[in-house]
Amino acid sequence: MPDPQPEPPTDETAPAPEADALPQDALAARLEALLFVHSKPVAARRLAELVGLQSVIPVKQALELLQKRYDDLGSAFTLQNLAQGYQLTTRPEHDALLAQLVRQREAQKLSPATLEALAIIAYKQPLSRTELESIRGAGCDHLVRALLDRGLVKVADRDSAKPGAPARYGTTAEFLRVFGLKSVSELPREADLAAGAVEGAEVETAPLRNPPAPFAAEEE
Repeated sequence: MPDPQPEPPTDETAPAPEADALPQDALAARLEALLFVHSKPVAARRLAELVGLQSVIPVKQALELLQKRYDDLGSAFTLQNLAQGYQLTTRPEHDALLAQLVRQREAQKLSPATLEALAIIAYKQPLSRTELESIRGAGCDHLVRALLDRGLVKVADRDSAKPGAPARYGTTAEFLRVFGLKSVSELPREADLAAGAVEGAEVETAPLRNPPAPFAAEEE
C-alpha cells in the first residue's frame, strides 16, 4: 500500500506566509511597525532578518514606498537614513512643538522637594540659598542646581550687603512658559495655598499641594 499522504495543515497549524510572498503594502506596514518602536536607526539587513527576508532589496523598496506615502500625505513623519540605518522621525518643522512637550515632561519629573524649593523661590524671590534653606529647614544646594540646570531659576542679583555677596535666585521666563503664566503675579495667592495645606496635613508645604497647573509633583 502506498504511504498515506500527510494531511494539509489546518488553519491553526498553517505557517505564516513567507515575507517574500507578502505584497509590498503588507511588507511596508511591517517595516513601519518595527521602525515605530525603535528609538535608534535600524540597518536594512537587520530589518530584512526581522521580517524573514534574505535580500535587503524588497526592504529598501518598501521603505521608499513608505517615504512616498509620507510625502504625498504631508505626514508629520519621515524616514531618515542615519548611521547606516533607517529611522522613523518627525519632520524638522515640528521641532519647536515637540520641544515644548519635552520641556513639559521634564517639568513633570520634578520631585516634591525640588518643586517645593521652586515654589518658595517663586513666591519669595529674590532670595539666597541660605534663606531658602532657612524656610525649608533642610539643605537646598542640590535642589537649586537642579532648577538652574532646567532653566527654571536664575541668579537674579547678589546681596552685596553680606560677605561674599551671595547669589539671590529668581524665576525665569522658562518657568513662566512651562507653567503657563504671563507673570509671577498670576501665581495663586499664598493665603489660598495655605488654606489648601490645612486640608491635607500630610503635605509638607502648601505650594506642593497646589503646584502651578497643569503639573503635579512626582513621587520620590
